[in-house]
Amino acid sequence: MKNKALAALEPLIGEWEYTMYNCWFLESVDTEVKGFTTIERLHDAFIVMRNSDADKKPSDVWIIGYSDPQEKYQMFYYDQRGVARIFNIDLDDEKMVFWREDKDFYQRMILEIKADSLHTIAEASDDKGKTWRKDLEMSYVKVKKGVE
Repeated sequence: MKNKALAALEPLIGEWEYTMYNCWFLESVDTEVKGFTTIERLHDAFIVMRNSDADKKPSDVWIIGYSDPQEKYQMFYYDQRGVARIFNIDLDDEKMVFWREDKDFYQRMILEIKADSLHTIAEASDDKGKTWRKDLEMSYVKVKKGVE
């Protein structure tokens, strides 16, 4: 991988099965939505995450990159509803925190990273971070490791 900062994201590369649950926006918080995620490298410079194959969840694409001059990670998000957002990323050995503080509302997602599993909690704030509501949780199980 040419972009050395992205080497820290190598454990994410592969195919994953996910379960989305605890979603306030579905008919019941007990509803579970299952689907698949592919995470792969793009031109040795970016990581691309594609979520698909789910009822009740729009397909989406995340493109994660690292800016050398700014010394920070960012994620560009787009989904089939036409929603496009840019998130900042903080990363350590155990988790990634995606966050944005835009004029429409604030969002944050904490992605816990294990060897063959991931867990995400996503939250939103309509009052500039004073209070937060849980949007959803997602659990991922790796079904295929990435190709070297």
